[in-house]
Amino acid sequence: MTSTLPAATTPKIPAQRGPAPRTGAHRRVEPPSRLRSSRSDLLLCGVLLVAILVVQGWNIADYPALSDDEGTYLAQAWSVQQGNGLAHYTYWYDHPPLGWIQIAVLTWIPALISPESMTVGTMRAAMLVISGISAVLVYVLGRRLALPRWAAALGMVFFGLSPLAVVLQREIFLDNLAVMWTLLAFTLAASPSRHLWHHFGSGIAAATAVLTKETMLVVLPALFLTMWRHSHKDTRKFALTGAVTACALIGFSYPLFALLKGELLPGSGHVSLWDGVKYQMTRPGSGFILDQGSGSWGVLQSWLYYDKILPLGGLAGALLLLATWRWSVTARALAGPALAVAILAALALRPNGYLPAMYVIQALPFLALVLAGG
Repeated sequence: MTSTLPAATTPKIPAQRGPAPRTGAHRRVEPPSRLRSSRSDLLLCGVLLVAILVVQGWNIADYPALSDDEGTYLAQAWSVQQGNGLAHYTYWYDHPPLGWIQIAVLTWIPALISPESMTVGTMRAAMLVISGISAVLVYVLGRRLALPRWAAALGMVFFGLSPLAVVLQREIFLDNLAVMWTLLAFTLAASPSRHLWHHFGSGIAAATAVLTKETMLVVLPALFLTMWRHSHKDTRKFALTGAVTACALIGFSYPLFALLKGELLPGSGHVSLWDGVKYQMTRPGSGFILDQGSGSWGVLQSWLYYDKILPLGGLAGALLLLATWRWSVTARALAGPALAVAILAALALRPNGYLPAMYVIQALPFLALVLAGG
């Protein structure tokens, strides 16, 4: 008697994970989950970093001309180093003090070794540390926003080697430090691993950026958008709540400091945070940026004198990305940087706002990313 046995079934072998899929209409390759494991990314970023540091460091002490703001910030940093307070005069809440406290940390060792070198020209070398970190963060952020390797490298080149960037990033400005912290916040917000602590860290970095230069506050909506897009839908509420809470708690330490010193509100015999904010909000404007007889027009021309491609091309790229975000994968990926450019451009176009020459520093990394991506 014979019996029919069921045919042997071949067990299914799970498929091996292949290369990252290509997505989007332009067949854009997704970046590796960990950039530090990609030798190509590390090598390319390293070569560009060396080039940026060499170009920005060449003749850094003599060009551009030394400015009053640089001397003020360095003098305040010296006062912190000497333990004489937050400034070498009565601190009146013109800016949060965290910016020149960081400068004091950067210049502490050179000043300790050679006290006579505590001058603006010599201490400009400390800004190379900030420029280098920021340039690397631009590359990492570009890859995390799903730009291909060549486009992320192009964004890094725009940011670090644009003549406009070389001139402004050499100078001891609070904006350069604030940009570094803002880039760190965006990079953590776009983390592919989506850990909750990355979003908390993004909120902390954002608060540090605002306490370094308070004008970075206007970029926070773009950061929030980036965090929303890159957070997991199951933990999005926790991630965004944690980031906003961390940012708010650290940010409120500044008015709390003024309150504890009895300097939050105006009064006789002391400075106040309210007076400092009121001065910043009511200072005389420099005119409409497109009015050829205004001070803002002169500032715009000074930017375009060094580089027309990055400001104008970046602005055009941001508008293009915002107009096509519904249909373009790249536009959706770069929605955060594009929104940051749009916000900063809108503020610069105020009819009679105050436009300082260093204002464009805050937009440089976002201009570079959207120009490369657009």
